[in-house]
Amino acid sequence: MKKALLYGYTLIEMMIGLTVSLIVLASALALFSVNTSMGTQQLQRDFLNTQLNMLATTISNEIKRAGFCFDCVSTNVFMLSDSLGDSSSILIDDSATETKKRACILFAYNHDKRSGALSLNKDDAKGYRLGQDSKNNPVIEVYENWKGLTNWNCGSGSSDGGTSGYWRDMTFDRIVINTLTFQRSSYHSVGSNTNRLQSIDIEIKASLKADSSVVDSVNFSVVVPNVDG
Repeated sequence: MKKALLYGYTLIEMMIGLTVSLIVLASALALFSVNTSMGTQQLQRDFLNTQLNMLATTISNEIKRAGFCFDCVSTNVFMLSDSLGDSSSILIDDSATETKKRACILFAYNHDKRSGALSLNKDDAKGYRLGQDSKNNPVIEVYENWKGLTNWNCGSGSSDGGTSGYWRDMTFDRIVINTLTFQRSSYHSVGSNTNRLQSIDIEIKASLKADSSVVDSVNFSVVVPNVDG
């Protein structure tokens, strides 16, 4: 009776198999690491893009109300005058005629739709600008009038932690605002209508505090018909 000889793997075969397995495992881990890194960066970009679009929507919805009077008896008190006596529903860098890119905008509207408005209430006063937080990080600030109209200008107290600040940081803590600009274009109506409208072009650029290589921007325009009242 013949005996069947059973052979196992030789040491060399086992070493070759182990080496191949390690190579496959290393490749899989490397691919997983790359995919994870790419996925994390994409999530960061999506987060930043979402934040910028939220800011753009908020700012756009507010600015388009500039000069809205609702029920003015005679004069639209929501038209603003600058230091030179020029008037508009929007002041850019405290000017009613500025057409260059600037980092501050002021406007007002009848926020509670009260009838027969004869003057501005403190809560009618609005504004946005590029400012700094308490750690000197550039942020978007919104004008928050809690006392009166005296400090309603582009150079008044900031949100740097002082109790006198009328401008408050509205930026999510994880992002840095690199650019905020407002630029005005005015257009005359056709025909016998002498009223004008203006378009405000707005640009916001931002990056993540944790990774400054993650950068995004948003550009949008707001048409404001309330120019002459």
